Amino acid sequence: MFPKNQVVTFMIGGNFSADAGWKHKLRYHHGDYELIICVKGPINLLVGDETVTLNANDIYIVPPYTSMKGTEPSNRSIEFYWLHFLLPTKPAASQGQLQSANSSDKNQNLIIDNSYHLQSLDELLILTHQLLAVDVSGTYSTQQQNLLMTLILTVIGNLANKTESDEKNRTVVNQLKEWIRANIYRSPTLTDIANETELNRQYVSRLFKKFVGMSPKHYMIQLKIQTAQALLIRTNLSIKEISGYAYFSDDKLFMKQFKQVTGVTPSSFRSEYRKIYHNNQVIDPVLPIPEEITQKLDHDKDPGTPKES
Repeated sequence: MFPKNQVVTFMIGGNFSADAGWKHKLRYHHGDYELIICVKGPINLLVGDETVTLNANDIYIVPPYTSMKGTEPSNRSIEFYWLHFLLPTKPAASQGQLQSANSSDKNQNLIIDNSYHLQSLDELLILTHQLLAVDVSGTYSTQQQNLLMTLILTVIGNLANKTESDEKNRTVVNQLKEWIRANIYRSPTLTDIANETELNRQYVSRLFKKFVGMSPKHYMIQLKIQTAQALLIRTNLSIKEISGYAYFSDDKLFMKQFKQVTGVTPSSFRSEYRKIYHNNQVIDPVLPIPEEITQKLDHDKDPGTPKES
């Protein structure tokens, strides 16, 4: 635990990988902490008098004045990142102090446990790569490293404080988003979407609003409009044809909802944005572009003059 308005000091770090049979050598930490981010495990350690096994997506912070060594060779290849840092002030060292921290402590301090298992390392590894790639010859390289190390610890605190329930619900929502994308051609109702997860309609709607920021119905409309935008820019299909290929049953409804979402008509959008994206041959693969249109785009590199009716 240390004040939120202070910055830690980064010392040294790197990436380490080894084949099966590797065993960590004996190390002693003086006044520094070591953050270990396990990408591939298991890594078998004895930290002080605690036996620790790190697997993929585990993170562990070795405290100061502590010895660390391997307990047995790894049974497969391993990989981890290691980052040494110093805290700006003397931390609350005991687990009891951290567990008893009140709301005032949490508002003023960053509180981190010594071990976590994260659902994903993606965000953490992006920052870690940025930290390790800092050009140390730069005028402000030390400040940059210290800020990135502090940000890494902050991200760990945020990720770790997400409840297990939130992670499960986020997974459910992501699965539903993919299901909607795959079934958008039939414009599924909220009942259809709820039946996919065997949850009630109101609960599914609340989950969507929490994690996506909109209802399933509005998410589906947004996805259809994004598909239409891509087709307006990259094809010479008529507005009526695009309405159908963007999964609208009625072209008048398409034009009405397109303007509601984008603020302009499909024709205006095409004329305003076509030149900007004219040389972009890629349509976002996440969009549910009909296969026959995708195949056409592979051969049609110059869409030519668009039809407007």
